[in-house]
Amino acid sequence: MIERRDEDIDTGLTGLISTLTTCTDFSPEHLADALLARLHLTGGAGDDIALVVVRLNGMTRPC
Repeated sequence: MIERRDEDIDTGLTGLISTLTTCTDFSPEHLADALLARLHLTGGAGDDIALVVVRLNGMTRPC
């Protein structure tokens, strides 16, 4: 999603972060759909796409 042959990876990462900051209240399903749509991937891509959305509850903290 963020690494494309014709685009610098930093550009893709910036787009992903920008999209995520506007979708903080989305359900995992809605977030996945929104990410694909806003990153212009709803029609597929030339390579495989892997997308994992994880919801952490308020009590979960990374180690």
